[in-house]
Amino acid sequence: MLNLYNSYTKQQEEVNLNQEDVRIYLCGPTVQSSPHLGHGRSAVVFDFFIRYLKFLNYSVLYVRNITDIDDKIIQKSQEKNINYRELADSVWEEFVQAHENLNCLVPDIEPRATAYVPEIVQYIDQLIKNGFGYITKSGVYYDVSKFDDYLKLSGRSTEEVKTGTRIETEEDKKSPEDFALWKFSKEGEPSWDSPWGVGRPGWHIECSTMINQTLGKTIDFHCGGIDLIFPHHENEIAQSKGVEKNENFVNYWLHNGMLNLSGKKMSKSDGNVKLLNEYIDQYGGEVVRFFFLRAHYRSPQEFSQDLLEESRKTLNNIQEYTKDIKSEPVDSKVLEIFKACMNDDMNTPKLLGEIFQMINESNNLEDYEENQRKQTVKFIFEILGFQLKMSDKSIKDEKLLSEFFLLYDIKFTEIDTAMSEFTSIRNKLRNEKKYGEADEMRDSILKIGIVINDGENVGWYWKNS
Repeated sequence: MLNLYNSYTKQQEEVNLNQEDVRIYLCGPTVQSSPHLGHGRSAVVFDFFIRYLKFLNYSVLYVRNITDIDDKIIQKSQEKNINYRELADSVWEEFVQAHENLNCLVPDIEPRATAYVPEIVQYIDQLIKNGFGYITKSGVYYDVSKFDDYLKLSGRSTEEVKTGTRIETEEDKKSPEDFALWKFSKEGEPSWDSPWGVGRPGWHIECSTMINQTLGKTIDFHCGGIDLIFPHHENEIAQSKGVEKNENFVNYWLHNGMLNLSGKKMSKSDGNVKLLNEYIDQYGGEVVRFFFLRAHYRSPQEFSQDLLEESRKTLNNIQEYTKDIKSEPVDSKVLEIFKACMNDDMNTPKLLGEIFQMINESNNLEDYEENQRKQTVKFIFEILGFQLKMSDKSIKDEKLLSEFFLLYDIKFTEIDTAMSEFTSIRNKLRNEKKYGEADEMRDSILKIGIVINDGENVGWYWKNS
């Protein structure tokens, strides 16, 4: 049975689902600036999850929102002197391209916040009628003192919220921890009509409303980054329970861990980001996707280009192992291990360890057994969204590669070994200060599509990979 860690109960639980109706909401991006690797991790790890549910024959309705109106979007658009819609549309196109290159499933519904403003106004109105919302000179706010279970998801205290978190500081709020449902617009800012005055939605109310409109009053899974637990998801619960107090809202909360760069979390607010599409362009989406598979989704994941390069080589080994093999689920042992690892809170690093152990044991199998193992390994990776097609960098004509490396007395068997020898020869020339000859080697290998940039600690890579 599938067991997952529920952030709300803070324990791993056996999930109870309707086979014919599983409803999932993933918090999508606020389209203020280009996607970074952290966005990629959230998209990919929950893509693994949704694909696995489909493998288990669950019928899934999957929604991922687009936050296309927000204080930061307004600020960025003003800095660029463009309309907020122009900025949002441009940035969203970058996300679309990244998701496509990472081979993420397209959600069944992708609601934009600005398309649901009338419904958001109605939702806020209901909160006011139910006694949870109040109106001030600066906007409409949620009175957290009226919701008894506030902060149950995050486990924070009210004092921690007041002293340890950036919260809206408008002086006309009843309490510092109250949060905005509707913000009255300043001159020149985007705005919509409402019963309380011209303005725009608060961030949190957008998701509560879009979930209600697209998935209903109670959903099975709400997914997102761990950094969204407070205040975003905490406030979503308060809002949704404020409107539908007898509904559960979310049965299981799933959160992925942050990416770390040099031990520090990767986030826009910290100015500590790596742009996702830059690495997809350099390494290919499949390699970046595989990098995310190597860590448990709930754990922090350290990022470096060395680790990305290591992921590339490891994925190449899997591609080579399954080359010219038709994927079929014919090895029951491999399938059992796959299910056991994924049912254990999506333990993908354990799965990879088990798969490589079985690959190493393949030499002891009969030919037909080894072929079945290869077929099933390929099947599992396809379930997880990997195509395992030898990419351009891996399917270059072997005759061409053999002829090229033979010029340097290198016998070509596979690309990593050949490049290691090639790099050693070139480094020897550089150490002997024969820079002209070294440059000729660099230029010649570029003609077959391999890039070596001196001074970059990235090894080598395929041009336009």
